[in-house]
Amino acid sequence: ASANDHHTFPSYVCVLRFLKIRNKDTKTAVTTQPTPAVPVMSSITTIVCTGGNWSTSLLDVCSDKKICVCGSLCSPCLECSLASHFGECFCFPLLLGSTLALRVGIRERHKIHGTLCEDWMAVHCCWPFAVCQMAREMKRRPRFQVYETHMSSPLPTVKDALV
Repeated sequence: ASANDHHTFPSYVCVLRFLKIRNKDTKTAVTTQPTPAVPVMSSITTIVCTGGNWSTSLLDVCSDKKICVCGSLCSPCLECSLASHFGECFCFPLLLGSTLALRVGIRERHKIHGTLCEDWMAVHCCWPFAVCQMAREMKRRPRFQVYETHMSSPLPTVKDALV
């Protein structure tokens, strides 16, 4: 164990090591074990970009040239990539009804205003445009950002640890 190991172990482990090293010289047993001072608390904050309408309209295909070209040349390939980025299996779009499920999932995840009927109409009447719109939305709205903060109490002093 190195001298820097105390940063990765809870505070009471460091105190136990100190007591063990201290008692090696005197050859007396430790009869009272220290207890952890205050448990380490941590919190995770998730920020999700949500709300509003679709960032682009259904027919606004030229707002992102790369998605426009990919959607024009091979919409199924774009949809497979979209499913993968959404967290589904790459082959998910091969299932019947998957495009509607994917669109509803994107709308629900980002709290985009709309109805199931509107989603059905977009997918079944304008399928390539709907796929391009979903791809633009996933590109413009990050899935989420996670910020993790740790709060911990300072290590107990040797005087407090010895009873």
